[in-house]
Amino acid sequence: MIPLLPVYAGSLGASNFHIGLYLAFSYSCLAIGALLATKIIDHASKAKTLLVTSGVMSVPLTFMVGQANSVVELAWYTSIVWLLGGAGFGALNALTGHITQAHDQRVNNQGLNHQSINDRGKVMGVLAITSPLGSVLGGLISGPIVDQWGFEALFLSLALLNLLWPVSSLFIPVANRHSAVAQPTNKGSKDSVPCISEPEDKKSVISKIRRLIGATTLMYVTYYIGLFATSITMKDVGFSATAISSTAIWGGLAAIPFVYGITRISDWLGQKPFWMLCNLAGFAGLMLLAYATTLFHFWLVAVLIRFLSSGGRGLSNAWAMDVISASSNSVLSNSGPSNSGLSHARASGTRISQSTSPTEQGPKPVSETKVMALLSSTTWIGGVLGYLIYGSSAQMLNTQSAVLITSLIPFIAMFLVLSINHSPNLIRRGNL
Repeated sequence: MIPLLPVYAGSLGASNFHIGLYLAFSYSCLAIGALLATKIIDHASKAKTLLVTSGVMSVPLTFMVGQANSVVELAWYTSIVWLLGGAGFGALNALTGHITQAHDQRVNNQGLNHQSINDRGKVMGVLAITSPLGSVLGGLISGPIVDQWGFEALFLSLALLNLLWPVSSLFIPVANRHSAVAQPTNKGSKDSVPCISEPEDKKSVISKIRRLIGATTLMYVTYYIGLFATSITMKDVGFSATAISSTAIWGGLAAIPFVYGITRISDWLGQKPFWMLCNLAGFAGLMLLAYATTLFHFWLVAVLIRFLSSGGRGLSNAWAMDVISASSNSVLSNSGPSNSGLSHARASGTRISQSTSPTEQGPKPVSETKVMALLSSTTWIGGVLGYLIYGSSAQMLNTQSAVLITSLIPFIAMFLVLSINHSPNLIRRGNL
């Protein structure tokens, strides 16, 4: 649907600049909804309630988007729907953070094998795949519906599809975090997993998270510039709605195996190199977009910028969770202690302990639930900035120059994360 929103706004008489303002305003509502979710949610049950409620309210409002007779009405209905959407995304990410944190506590305090924690990139990758999968399904139905029956029929279909949002949310399990925490049963035994406690101070962790959030926001700025410029350029050239929506299909199809692959490999090699790779893909996509002329060119642009957004989303989430978890958890070995390992730890003055109780570990300096909700808001903040930056740049310059200038943004994002040299996955596996 998103690639067709500029087309819809243009059909109501909006210029390219006003389309940028409309989309920026809509995405600001998404960001506000996600940020409000972080303030409201302090427990998983509240997150689930917010997720279901926002889904129910979005159904009739989505239908009203298709009834707009002016750009003002379109902006009004879209802003409310996306405010609810932002709250829903924030609640969903908060639930993800809660489940992850509860699971980590159970694994740590019961002295279980830490393979599941090392698979965090895999889990976040699966969640990130939902975005390109949605693009594929949306692209398959949205373009043909608009070409055959118009935008009113499109938003009626989306309203009916939105019924699945609250219904599916009811089946999300909400575990009691404290019920997952148990006292270790093998404390003091020779098979206990040793811990090398090297907790980071709170300021260091917060600094890393802030830089990652800032870099992720810039990553989405690049993505939405590419998305906006692709739609506008194809509309101006004269491509049909089906052709424009086909970019979402090809981008989504290519991103699904790519996202799952790099997030899975990042469990072994760390997230930073693959996060950088995704941003380089975004840079390449914008460079190609500046000179695109055929439908195949625009398909390739869609693939590259989808690599950026979907791959970066899964990696950013996993990276943040790993930094937070490693800040208070001990460095854990997957096997029993070796004499050489213990000797090295003693020689370096590092404290060695057996499986610890919750009180011995201490609280995490940053809430995973809050960080996940904040990371969800970077998507929409990036959308606001991206649409404003490209809309104003295209107004002052030409389309090609605006795309070329904004293609430098991924390098700023990569610079922000250069100092985050944490490789928690490798440390957990005993490779560092």
